[in-house]
Amino acid sequence: MIRIGTRGSKLALYQANKVSEKLKNIGYDVEIKIIKTTGDKILDKKLSDIGIGVFTKELDLALLNNEIDIAVHSLKDIPTVWNENLIIGAVLERDSYYDLLIWNKDKDFDEDSEIVIGTSSLRRRSFLKFIFKNAKFKLLRGNVDTRLRKLKEGLYDAIVLSEAGIIRLGIDLSDFKYKRLNILPAPAQGIIAVACKKDDKNLRKILEKINDEKTYLESTCERTALNEFGGGCSVPMGALAIYDEKDELLKLDAGVIINDKIKKACGEIKCKVKDINKAVELGKKIGKKLKE
Repeated sequence: MIRIGTRGSKLALYQANKVSEKLKNIGYDVEIKIIKTTGDKILDKKLSDIGIGVFTKELDLALLNNEIDIAVHSLKDIPTVWNENLIIGAVLERDSYYDLLIWNKDKDFDEDSEIVIGTSSLRRRSFLKFIFKNAKFKLLRGNVDTRLRKLKEGLYDAIVLSEAGIIRLGIDLSDFKYKRLNILPAPAQGIIAVACKKDDKNLRKILEKINDEKTYLESTCERTALNEFGGGCSVPMGALAIYDEKDELLKLDAGVIINDKIKKACGEIKCKVKDINKAVELGKKIGKKLKE
C-alpha cells in the first residue's frame, strides 16, 4: 500500500487522484491522506510574506516521519532549495502553463483602464503592471471556486488564475470573459510533482514508471534558473523551457522584474531527453545572465 499525502483543496485532491490512478494502473494499491499546510491556514497575507514552502512544509514533515510514503504537489510550490532528505521522484506530463485573466461579462476595459485585479502572486502583479499601467492590485487568496465567487460579487474587476487549474477542475467559464496572458509563467507552472524520501530506492524505482521525461527535463531547467538567480515566490521571476524531441533541442526563456524594468534572458542547448545535466547547465547559464 502506497500512502499519498496531499492538501485538501479540490485541486490538490484532483492532483493526488491523478497520481493515484497512474499507480493503480501499474498494479499498486494506494490510499490518500489529507494534510493541512501553512498556506491553507493563513489566507490574509501574500504568499511572499508568509515564507518559503508554505504549501509543502507539513507534507515534508509527514514524509520524514513515515506518516506517508509520497506527497503530491504543484511543482511550482516546491522550493528550489529543499530538504536534502527528500527528492522529486516523478512529474506528470505538463498541463497548460498559461495564466488566465478572467472578468465578468458585463465589464469592459482596456489596457489604460483603472481596474482592480485580484492576485496573490508577486510575479503576476509585477508583470501585469507593464500591461495594465493604471491597474491596482488587491490580495486574492482561497481556492478557485472562492476566487471566482469573489469576482462575481464585484470585489475585483478581474482576477488571474492558472489555466491548468481551471482545466483540471473542469470549471465552466461561460459566465465570464477570459483570455490567456502573454507573460512568462512561474517556473514549473502546470506540473504535478510526486515527492518521496531520497533513500527510499524501492519507491523511487516505482515512481520512475510514472515519470514524464520531457516534463522532468523542462522543469529541471526552469527551476535551476530560478535557483541560480536566487529566490522563490518572493522574486517576480518567470521561466519557460520547451524541449523539441525531433530536433533534440531544449530552449529556455526567463525574465525578472528589477527596479520596475523587465530583464530577460534566453538560450538553448542540444540534448537527449534523459540528459538532465544539460538542463541544469542551461538553467544555470540563463540564471546567471539574469543576475548579471
